[in-house]
Amino acid sequence: MAHRARQNRVKTKTARPVYISRIAHVSALGLSAAAAAKAQLAGEKNISRRELLGTRHPWFALPLDEQDWMARVRRVARLVAAELSAGAGISPAGFAALPLFIGSSSFAAGAAETVARRSGRPPAGRLDFDKELCAALGNATSPWKFSTSCTSGLAALEAAFLLMGQGRIETALALGLEFANDTTLAGFAGLGLLAPTENDDGLILGEALAGLLLTTATTSATTATTRPSPGWKISACRLGVDGYSVTAPTPDGRALAANLAAALDDAGIKARDIDLVKPHRVRVSSADAAEESALDQIFGKHRPPEISFKRQLGHTLGASGPAELTLLLALLDTAAGAARYRHPQRLLFNLIGFGGSIATLIVERAGAVAARNERQAFRPVAQNELGRGLHPLPGGYGRNPGLQAGVSTFALP
Repeated sequence: MAHRARQNRVKTKTARPVYISRIAHVSALGLSAAAAAKAQLAGEKNISRRELLGTRHPWFALPLDEQDWMARVRRVARLVAAELSAGAGISPAGFAALPLFIGSSSFAAGAAETVARRSGRPPAGRLDFDKELCAALGNATSPWKFSTSCTSGLAALEAAFLLMGQGRIETALALGLEFANDTTLAGFAGLGLLAPTENDDGLILGEALAGLLLTTATTSATTATTRPSPGWKISACRLGVDGYSVTAPTPDGRALAANLAAALDDAGIKARDIDLVKPHRVRVSSADAAEESALDQIFGKHRPPEISFKRQLGHTLGASGPAELTLLLALLDTAAGAARYRHPQRLLFNLIGFGGSIATLIVERAGAVAARNERQAFRPVAQNELGRGLHPLPGGYGRNPGLQAGVSTFALP
């Protein structure tokens, strides 16, 4: 049926764990992950206004002096590259060769608008946005690009996760980006989804560029990374499709719940093992009500604590996966942030996008994963489990991570 979440899997040939080695974050909250986490803890809201057709909409802008659109992109890309490479032990040549995965719902829309304003006509050819962005990042590869509405950044992360889990690549950069443009703002304004003020329900959009450096080992000969920092492992990343509506999920939340349950299964854990949930939580009634129902279906009366960022960060659309994930990890990497949320070890991260796109991510502290694997390695194996990807594997994994995959945005041979 159209409204049901797709459940097909991409079966990987290997079972390599994928770690988050470094994070980087630039948003309205700050020009680094640490600065953004500090601002979030302090309850800061750097909200401004963006005018469109005579209306000034609440807006979370990047704290930059640059006015030129591409100059802002280049500045932020250099900041993100510096944060990702700092302390990672990667040479400039090594960083330039890292496979690059980018998610965005708008990509070069702002660049096209800039050209149109200056010339009085739409751009006639290529804008070389990829070339400009990669040059500022210091990356010389041809990026994999994903645009699946608000799940774009997690679609990029999922692609890297799957390829790394298969052993196709050992390291990767996964980015989510969203920069100011009137096309996006006008679209949401036309749908009547923007909040009139910061205190009203509705969307308040924002800008961000955030990224994660991923590696498949705690010590990597390729990257010389000595240890994952801030010490998190990606245990599941599953994209699904809820075909109920172009702009809203199934009202009863069952498609979202199916995707959440599948991600928990991919990670080999139960709902009770989750310590903290980062829901989509967009303050649009149709999405929020469906998500609440889905979380109730998964957790019942024992809902874990939740954290939401969109009223401090803005809804950064295609960047929201990496932007909110890096902010969350940076927050939990501080003593105050970890204590506020009772030192969570397993996080569930949920996103909902237009076009029926839904995504769930599960990350675990590396130490929590090691402890769980040690327990599972000694679990007796029932005869009827053999051959189903559930028996202990070399290395002590009690469940085959080769089955970790959601509905991929691409097909692997």
